[in-house]
Amino acid sequence: PITLQDAIAEIRRLQTTVASVEKGKADKEVRNEEDEIIDSQPLTQALWDARVPENFKTPHLPVFDGKSDPSEHLMAVGT
Repeated sequence: PITLQDAIAEIRRLQTTVASVEKGKADKEVRNEEDEIIDSQPLTQALWDARVPENFKTPHLPVFDGKSDPSEHLMAVGT
């Protein structure tokens, strides 16, 4: 016959197992979401890895301050 103490110990063991499985599942979901972001933006890493010529000069572009029409700003910077 199983004692109350044995039953409580088994319940605690099962709770620990369930918590571990749930944590593993949550961690996997986070990794999958991160992989999806990386896969959906393949150009991002290529941009970080790109070499910029030593003589490259950054063009002066007006800063968008949010006070004007965004469409007009985009036209002004030539996009």
